[in-house]
Amino acid sequence: MIAAWQLKKLPASSHPFAIYADPQRAVVVTGIGKTAMAGAVGYAMALFANPALPVMLNLGIAGHRNRPLGSLVLGHKIIDSETKRGFYPQFPFTVSLPTQTVSTAANPNTDYSADALFDMEASGFYEMAVKFSSSELIHVVKIISDNRHSPITAIGETGVERWISAQLAAIEDLLDALLVHRQLRPQDSELYDRLTKEFRFTVSGCLKLKALLQRWRALKGDEPLVWQSRQLKSGKEFLTWLEKRLDDSAFFL
Repeated sequence: MIAAWQLKKLPASSHPFAIYADPQRAVVVTGIGKTAMAGAVGYAMALFANPALPVMLNLGIAGHRNRPLGSLVLGHKIIDSETKRGFYPQFPFTVSLPTQTVSTAANPNTDYSADALFDMEASGFYEMAVKFSSSELIHVVKIISDNRHSPITAIGETGVERWISAQLAAIEDLLDALLVHRQLRPQDSELYDRLTKEFRFTVSGCLKLKALLQRWRALKGDEPLVWQSRQLKSGKEFLTWLEKRLDDSAFFL
């Protein structure tokens, strides 16, 4: 992807993650695990603070008991196997790829007992990403790297690169669909302007406010956002209140 998109690497000495970018796109190499993934998402959103409603894609490898190596699968449900918290990406566009539940764990799964994809990053990605964008613009897409017939110990860097290259057109199609949907979304500029006049927000708080307002619209539709009776005294209190309202809604099941 980095070569295909001709992305430039940012100076390694300036960043804790390997980051490749152009004016429209960025690829962050996060490393293994939920903590590294969540940290990378937060860091990237602070570094590239200009986009409202960014399209965010977790492209990685995952195991499955019988799906073919190199096949591409979208996550329709992301489960953290430790906390049991679930996240549900939205698909308000035509999906041509197969979909599957993704189960994220701290350690590799080698028994393939459940009919799910097994990885070590997706839940960390999604839990952080929904703080900055809207659920239909955030997706987990995995390339099958191991199964019952080809164990995790057989995974090699060359093979992964070959699989990604083979699936690049499908990944591009998914990104194009997400970008088109993003352009069609209404912008809650009037409500945003009203809130920023009533409360004081930091730069990062303004970014978070935009993302939360979009999440509200995605989940609640035209239901008005009513906060005046809550006696909220600061932008920070407002963000905490709104995020809790969203977390308590049907988005997390």
